[in-house]
Amino acid sequence: MVTTNLILDPELPIEVSQQDDRKYKLIQLSNKLTCLLISDSTTDKAAAAMDVRVGHLSDPSNTPGIAHFLEHMLFMGTDKYPDENEYNVFLSSHGGSSNAFTDMESTNYYFDVAANHFEGALDRFAQFFINPLFQKDSTDRELQAVDSEHAKNLQNDSWRMFQLSKSLCKKEHPFSKFGSGNLVTLKEGPEKEGLDIRALLLDFHKTYYSANVMKLVLLGKESLEELEALAETYLTNVPNQDIDVPKFPGTPFGKEELCKKLMVVPVKDGMRSLEMQFPMREIDSLYLYKPTRYLSHLIGHEGKGSILELLKIKGWANELSSGESRSCSDWSAFSISIDLTDEGLEKVDQVVEVIFAYISLVKKEGIQQWIHDETATVAACQFRFLSKRNPMDYTCSLASAMHLYPGHHVLAGPYNIYDYDPEMIGEFLNYFTPENMLLSVTSKTFEGSTEQKEHWYGTEYTIEDLNQDTCDTWSKACVDSDVTDGLLKLPEMNDMIASDFGLKGSKDMPVDEPKLLMDTDLCRLWYKPDNVFDMPKVNIMCLLRTAATGSNSAVDSVLSLLYSQIMQEHTNDFTYLASMASLHSSVANSTHGIELSVSGYNHKAHILLKRLVQAMTELPDKLEFALFDRMKDKVSKQYQNFLFAQPYQHAIYATDLCLESTKWSIEDKMSALESIEMRDVVDFACRLLSRFHVELLVHGNVSTDEAKDIADIVLNQFKPSPPFASTIPQMRVAQLQDGKDYVHRSQEPNEKNTNSCIVSVYQVGPMELHANAVLALFHHLLKEPAFNELRTSEQLGYIVHTSIKTSGENIKGLLFLIQSDSFDPIYMDGRIEAFIERLREKISIMTDEEFKSNIDAVCQSFREKNKNIGEESSKYWNVLTNNTFMFKRLQLIADEVEKIEKKEVLDFYDEFVKKGASSRRKMGVQVFAKQHMEKFAEEVAEGEILMESASEFKRTTPLFGLPPAVDLE
Repeated sequence: MVTTNLILDPELPIEVSQQDDRKYKLIQLSNKLTCLLISDSTTDKAAAAMDVRVGHLSDPSNTPGIAHFLEHMLFMGTDKYPDENEYNVFLSSHGGSSNAFTDMESTNYYFDVAANHFEGALDRFAQFFINPLFQKDSTDRELQAVDSEHAKNLQNDSWRMFQLSKSLCKKEHPFSKFGSGNLVTLKEGPEKEGLDIRALLLDFHKTYYSANVMKLVLLGKESLEELEALAETYLTNVPNQDIDVPKFPGTPFGKEELCKKLMVVPVKDGMRSLEMQFPMREIDSLYLYKPTRYLSHLIGHEGKGSILELLKIKGWANELSSGESRSCSDWSAFSISIDLTDEGLEKVDQVVEVIFAYISLVKKEGIQQWIHDETATVAACQFRFLSKRNPMDYTCSLASAMHLYPGHHVLAGPYNIYDYDPEMIGEFLNYFTPENMLLSVTSKTFEGSTEQKEHWYGTEYTIEDLNQDTCDTWSKACVDSDVTDGLLKLPEMNDMIASDFGLKGSKDMPVDEPKLLMDTDLCRLWYKPDNVFDMPKVNIMCLLRTAATGSNSAVDSVLSLLYSQIMQEHTNDFTYLASMASLHSSVANSTHGIELSVSGYNHKAHILLKRLVQAMTELPDKLEFALFDRMKDKVSKQYQNFLFAQPYQHAIYATDLCLESTKWSIEDKMSALESIEMRDVVDFACRLLSRFHVELLVHGNVSTDEAKDIADIVLNQFKPSPPFASTIPQMRVAQLQDGKDYVHRSQEPNEKNTNSCIVSVYQVGPMELHANAVLALFHHLLKEPAFNELRTSEQLGYIVHTSIKTSGENIKGLLFLIQSDSFDPIYMDGRIEAFIERLREKISIMTDEEFKSNIDAVCQSFREKNKNIGEESSKYWNVLTNNTFMFKRLQLIADEVEKIEKKEVLDFYDEFVKKGASSRRKMGVQVFAKQHMEKFAEEVAEGEILMESASEFKRTTPLFGLPPAVDLE
């Protein structure tokens, strides 16, 4: 078709990664809506995103949170599609999903869907911006959802610190606003003033939701011409008010608000942190230079001579990060955040002095072009070999980027550094002064001694002016001072940056499964060349399968975690440099043993692996007490902090604790950690490396011989003995009795968290392919109506979730989860059961066409192509670590889904889910907030079994048998 849409920047084509085979076009519709069109003929998912350049900084003063509330309401029905769940039903039945978020200056809406159903989804999506209904009953209910979302975040330290920062800025600056909203700001407040919140929503939408301040991204398998036609058909009617983009001139932090020290009480017991925040000019317009990237590279460096290395040597810190923490249209902020030790908390002034001493060093040495060139080279390589992403994530990020970068740089702008301006970098260095700083120290040690409380989250804090003498000391700090010991210096050149990106051909190899190259009592080596994405990258995944890592006791479980964290720290001097060159590695504990991984450019991957395994063998002789002590303290704080996680995390953990044989309670782990000494870690390391079996996957741009060389690196360095067959770790799962419902109750450990949670698991057991297919389809059919009824209609809580639960390696079940600050777990359990009771009828009256549409959606999800080598490797690795070796399992399940008749789904419901069914096995894990504790001691319903102790339950309950061993011959 012939269009009259304006092609933006026709003389400046969009800069595209050389590996990117998609086609791009940037147009402007007649209503001034800018659209980025992306044609990908190979995609199986289509996606779209709309970023509206209005966020909570534009909230009227009498309705804080209205931009966020409007984001919620756009999903709740439009004039063309009035049913409030029409959009979600359509997406769900065609393999899609959606989400949205409200930021300070923008609101972003996005979805994905099976590629063949893009037009129908786009039509429904477009109506959000053309004619939303904002129906009164929907408005009243969704107000509760916004309030529940806020309640969920009340005990989240990140949200609390963000709002505290906002409350300390200039009161007249929009940054000071409360952006989340709650019932007080969106219902009670407006009602007192005689205002109608629905009318205010309509007015806000009409005022700010103008096509000329929106950016749209469409990604589909259609041609660019067809995508343009879709945009023109469905988006041209978005109203254009020709408004100015909202501006917020001035900085929220002036002299009156800066040169302050903030002492903050966190939620988490184990949190000890320091943050130095420096407000700056806006940074987005300087994307060609990215001056702050040079500074964050140096300040956040972790190698020899770095700030963090010195702080670790002194025992004052565990981690450090730096970079832009705020980036707005008129200002930005650069933050340096440090995870302190207890000693570091006592030495805050000296820690800050170290940082200012390093900044002094950077100024003294001058801006170094080689450092700029090194970061620019790595950035250019990252963009050059950029892997494809999930289409929904991709369109979401691009819609946001379209507000920040000119059209020809919308893809490359976030990555590439185009120009070098040492004077500009030097100008940004001048922002790093005590007078331009807000210093925050966060620790539970301040509890009971603070003077103020933030209004919206109740965060307790004290704020005071920085002492002038201290500021003078910091201003004069230098690398020769007593506190730095002369150990600070600029980094050396990075020898891990790849330079060979040549591709190695591969012949006669399958494209969808690895090949077994070696199978001995010591090692299985699996090899898969990258014959799909043609990237100069490799993923090396290595499991040291051993019983030493936690299958026997809580002590071994803790030692496994402690060992892996010590190894990460012990190897940081070289693994950090590699990570700066986009070559990443990890040492992690798992239920099966210790996992090593190396991923990134293949050129120097083998060098990194060799250094890693050599360091592991040397650890028993080189481990120092200072490192052990710091890591033991760090692990202790991790365990403490888990007690302040979200209630749903506690409920899920308790579920696994009840069902899985090798799961240990946090309390047991904390107790075990207390008695562990350095010699225990050394003994563990020796025991670990003496006897194990290697499961090794080498996937990427390497040859068969190189894959074998990688196996030799591991085996020749470790020289292990094969494990005893009886000690190979095996996780067993408790088998609930047929026809029985079990209940496990616990109190939410964080008494200040007002949210309770219910997790209900309907255990099915080990499943063959066809039964697994029936379970997958059954879950798909209930997922959307469960969310619609339990979350949207009944407003039980902000978090409503369903999924297929896998316990151990192969025990399947169905999981329902609700977290609520309004209802207790017993009530929520009853509402889940009521939903289940209605579910059979919903499925039985489904038309053949609807049923077939859902089957197609499930098949599509199982057959969805990998987007990048990382996704492909992960699927192979999951198959290898659970010992099924069925690499085409997902495709085989999809084949079985196609055969399913509706009667099979109803029979599954009648056998495993229906209340009173002979084979139903249900376990309900109930976590009670303090406000709901009066229900805790209620008698369980007739026929339910109350589990007093998870460990006692597992001790007296039969276990499912292990799956039969697979013959690889």
